[in-house]
Amino acid sequence: MDHMNKKEDALKALQHFITEREASQKKGRVNKVGQEEALALDWTLTQLHIVATIKEKGMANNTSLSECLKLSKPAITKAVRKLLHHNILVKTKQEDNKKEVYYLLTESGEELALIHDRLHEQARNSYLRILDNFNTVELETIIRFLNALTENLKHH
Repeated sequence: MDHMNKKEDALKALQHFITEREASQKKGRVNKVGQEEALALDWTLTQLHIVATIKEKGMANNTSLSECLKLSKPAITKAVRKLLHHNILVKTKQEDNKKEVYYLLTESGEELALIHDRLHEQARNSYLRILDNFNTVELETIIRFLNALTENLKHH
């Protein structure tokens, strides 16, 4: 098979992957997942990553979350608002700086952080099982492709 046909096959495989992933996400996968995963599906990735970052740091403010997650402050504020409303986070201020607002995890926030960690580990193990099917040269090609795809996303 010539190079052009292989490129078309690769494009079709990528389109098929994207279609299947979107269909899987639309179904919510609730019938396939446990209660923990269903709970995590109620939150955006940004919100889950905010919870994970605060768990790691102990507490954080909008500026530190924005820098860590490489997101705008308005995006952080919007995501934090829902987490506060649902008692996942609480606001606090430090003794030496009464102006700056920091966020801490509540008990529910700690539970959500643990669920997020477990889901990350499950996803990691799932990807590793798939990657076990490829040799080093093929893995290098996959890495090059994913890096090129990521760069393309950044510039469009």
